[in-house]
Amino acid sequence: MTAVRVAERICHVKGSPKEMGLALGRAFGERLAQNIDRYIETGPAKHHRIDRAVLREKALPWLRRLPQRYQDEFEGLSAGSGVPLQRLAEWVFVEECVPTGCSALVCLVGGRAWVARNNDLWAPELWGYVTVREAEGRLPTILFGLEGEMFAGTGINGERLWLHYNWLPAPDAPAPQKPHWACYVWLREALETCCTVREVEALLRSVDRDGGMLLFVVDGKTDAFAVFECTCRGHSRRDEQRDWIVGTNHSLGAGGHGDSKRPASSSQARLQRMEALAREMHRRGGADVPGALIRILADSGVEARGEDRGTVYANVACPSTGEVWYTFGGYPAASAGAWRQVGWPWKHQ
Repeated sequence: MTAVRVAERICHVKGSPKEMGLALGRAFGERLAQNIDRYIETGPAKHHRIDRAVLREKALPWLRRLPQRYQDEFEGLSAGSGVPLQRLAEWVFVEECVPTGCSALVCLVGGRAWVARNNDLWAPELWGYVTVREAEGRLPTILFGLEGEMFAGTGINGERLWLHYNWLPAPDAPAPQKPHWACYVWLREALETCCTVREVEALLRSVDRDGGMLLFVVDGKTDAFAVFECTCRGHSRRDEQRDWIVGTNHSLGAGGHGDSKRPASSSQARLQRMEALAREMHRRGGADVPGALIRILADSGVEARGEDRGTVYANVACPSTGEVWYTFGGYPAASAGAWRQVGWPWKHQ
């Protein structure tokens, strides 16, 4: 039977999808149900962002349209934790109903690609966990987010391929009769099957998304990086700006894929502030790259600091060296979080 190791907010599991789900469910037990209730009730429900009847009606059919391996993992998680499959589906599906906010940059320093990212959501006390998965027949992955999270918006795999996305509005819908998944489902699939930027772009072409995303990709094997503006059906690559690219939650119109609506002022302000800080960092140089990137993420013009919604976790990483910093709890995460370096879990890679 697959075992799961849980220590200091890091969970490591391996095996078949059903085995991994069962092990995770047994490890979390009743705490998982409590976390799900708090996540839904203190975020979308509190701010009237969801219709409970619609959530109950659509969540389980949505789950049943996922690839079978993910359904198997959900069924194992339900059996191990005692949380009904319906409630697990609502936990994951609820993010389909609510737009999110994020800020990020990728840059070259001394020939190495670095990435820095703030994820802005609700229920800050529930974030700051790491899940390491080694699924049979797939690339091993590290996902950052909620405890035991099935999918996520930020991760890296054993091939040192880093992926994360920021939410973007999308002016289109998935193509009829073509595979399409939520962005967070898409991201996990990419991490488990892709080794290069080119392979990520091939997956963008073959599988549509249920919404828009600004996708950051860093290949630590070569220090190549790319940022893609993605609608549901299409995608285009942002041109590099010197040695760095910054992105928040609006399109810059790369390849004509931008939304026609005027972007939110908060997204514009964060983008302008991050650009100024990135420009200054490159002008000054310096040896402490992770420290400089953390200071950018913690800047009052970049970090979101609402009472119950804001920057809930943050990352800084150099995929080529396997150096990853993460906030294991604390809020606002970038400025007041518990920053700690995450040990690379695969010594042979």
